[in-house]
Amino acid sequence: MKTKFAFLVSFLAIVMVMPMSGQDMSKKSNMKDMKMNASSDMTAKPTFEATTAGLHLKVWIMAKGEGMKDNDMSADKASSEGMMAGSHHIMVAVTDVASGKEVTDATAKVLVASPTGKSSSVDLKTMMNQFGGNLTLDEKGEYELTVSLEVNGVSNTTPFKYTVQ
Repeated sequence: MKTKFAFLVSFLAIVMVMPMSGQDMSKKSNMKDMKMNASSDMTAKPTFEATTAGLHLKVWIMAKGEGMKDNDMSADKASSEGMMAGSHHIMVAVTDVASGKEVTDATAKVLVASPTGKSSSVDLKTMMNQFGGNLTLDEKGEYELTVSLEVNGVSNTTPFKYTVQ
């Protein structure tokens, strides 16, 4: 009986180890590498990029598709509408030039001046080591946008233009 039990345990141990021995261990990646790739390397070219006051900013502005605006598959419609508000989505990545590290312990907002002079501002939320939010750019023409950051009590503003066609 002891030999059958020992044989069974040995057999199960071998069966459990075999799948792991077939894995390619030369391409190890840890969670830090995955986090870095997911957050700081967006595949699209930034809409705007600048370095000011020791901070490097990359800004992406993406128009939302009609299907995205009208999607109502959420059980909580109010929450869904809040997330999908606006015509465009903005993402801002901020890097400290001296250290090369992403800046996430900051507050960020974007000030928007429409082609007809209407002004608004949007507080950006931290999203995967970047800052993001939704904008309503419902007029055609050139917008003046200003990214306003506060990092360690120091304010920094960076203006740029964006055209809606």
